[in-house]
Amino acid sequence: MGERFIISLRILERIYRLKINRKDEQKFRDAAVAIEKKTNQYRIHFAGADSKNLLEQDYLAMTAIQALSETEALEAKNKLFEDKVKSLIDEVETYLRQNR
Repeated sequence: MGERFIISLRILERIYRLKINRKDEQKFRDAAVAIEKKTNQYRIHFAGADSKNLLEQDYLAMTAIQALSETEALEAKNKLFEDKVKSLIDEVETYLRQNR
């Protein structure tokens, strides 16, 4: 297993210390930047009267919901792709068995 160390990430003016594998450091840093960017987009979108009722955790929750829904969509696409590849492999194997 890779070397583990503690990383500090700033998200919404709070510091989060996580113990991660060194090889994953850039992924975590990129994720923190993406979270900041998306929460700022939500702040801008909901600026005005609506923003008075919203807390930082609301923006973070919206970001998490969006990220997970996008992940679910990608996983569904990957499943379709995997199923198609398996189907094509099965067809090739069947063809090769019949034409030996």
